[in-house]
Amino acid sequence: MEIYSEILSALETEESIMLATVISTSGSTPASALSKMLVKRGGVLTVGTIGGGCMEGEVVQHANRLYGSGKAEIHSFELNEDETESGLICGGTLEVFLEPITREHIKLITEVKGIRDEGEDCVVATLLSPEGTITMKEVLPIAPQHSTEWGSRVVKKMEKLVFAFSDPQFQSKPISDIVKKAFHNQQTKRVKTEQGEFILEPVRGTPSLIIFGGGHVSKYISSFATIAGFQVTIVDDREKYANLVRFPEATATLALDYGQALEKLKIRESTYVVIVTRGHQYDEEILKRVIKTPARYIGMIGSKRKVLTTYEHLLPRGISIEALKRVHAPIGIEIGAVTAEEIGISIVAQLINERRGRLPLRNKSEELNEQLRAFGQKKSLV
Repeated sequence: MEIYSEILSALETEESIMLATVISTSGSTPASALSKMLVKRGGVLTVGTIGGGCMEGEVVQHANRLYGSGKAEIHSFELNEDETESGLICGGTLEVFLEPITREHIKLITEVKGIRDEGEDCVVATLLSPEGTITMKEVLPIAPQHSTEWGSRVVKKMEKLVFAFSDPQFQSKPISDIVKKAFHNQQTKRVKTEQGEFILEPVRGTPSLIIFGGGHVSKYISSFATIAGFQVTIVDDREKYANLVRFPEATATLALDYGQALEKLKIRESTYVVIVTRGHQYDEEILKRVIKTPARYIGMIGSKRKVLTTYEHLLPRGISIEALKRVHAPIGIEIGAVTAEEIGISIVAQLINERRGRLPLRNKSEELNEQLRAFGQKKSLV
C-alpha cells in the first residue's frame, strides 16, 4: 500500500505512529533518499523500508523509545562494514528523520496524498525545535519544475512563516531556489533558524500514464508501469479492450472514440502519454492533438518508416519539427525486445528514465569490468 494511504489507515486505529524518512545519503546505501518506513507501537512495521538490516532494526528501537514522548530525532548511520548476517554490503552514510505522526496530522497527510494523486509536486516543511519537538508542519504546493511559476505558491505561503526569513540563509537566497535544489538532488534540505531546524522535504507527485490503445502490448505496459508507480488510464474506442477486467491494475478505463476521450482527459505537465493503437491513422490523429499539450512524455509505437510517414503528414498540418522532437518514436529503449512482454518492459524503462531525469543509458557492469581487466593485467605481470 502507498505510504500516505497506510498512514491514514493506521491513524484510524492508532493515536499515533512513528514515521522514518531517509533525508540524505552519500556513498553506497541500501535505500535511496526519501525512502520511508512506518512503525507502529511495539515495533510493528506496516509498510515501507529504509534499507533493512541492523540499521533498520536500530531505527525501530529508537521509534519504540520515542513513543509517547512526542519527540522527533535525526539519526546518522555509517555503513562502512559488511553486514553479512543481514546481507547488506554498503559503504556510505545516511541520515534518518524519525518523527511522530498523530491524528492531528490527518488533514495534512490527506492534503499531501491529494496533491500527489493529482500528479503535482509539493514540499512538506517541518520546524524541529532544539528540544526535539515539531513546532510547525506545513504543506507547500508548488508549480512544475520547468514552469515560470516555480516557487510562487511556496513563497506566498512561506511569507506567513515570518520567522524563517529572519535567517541569513533565507535572506541571501530565495526560498524557491532552496526548494529547487532540494528537488534537483531529491534530498531533504535542512536550514538552521533561530527557532530550530527547518526541514524542507520534496514530495514528488504520482505520475499519470495515459495509454491510447488496449491491445496486447498495452496490457504489459499497464502492468509494468503500475508496478513502477504510475497511475494508468486506458483509452480505446472498443469496450472489450478498455475495461477493468482486461486491465484490473488501471486507475481508469475509457471506452470512447479517441477524439471524445481527449476532450475528457486532462493532460498536465506530469502526464505521460503512450500511443499504441491498432491503426496508423488513429496514432496520427492522437499525436496531432497530444503534441499540443504540456505532457511530460509522449511516445508512439511503430517502425522508423511508419513514424517518418506520420511526421510527413503532420508537418503540413501545422506541427513543427521542434514539436515533433518531443516525441519518443519509435518508442522504448533498445534492449533487443521481441515479445509483447519485452516490448512493454522497454517502454516502461524509458518512462522511468524520463521520470528520473533522462540519465545516460549504460551497462552498470561495464565500470566493474574495466577494473577486472586491470586486475587481470596486474596478475599477468606477477
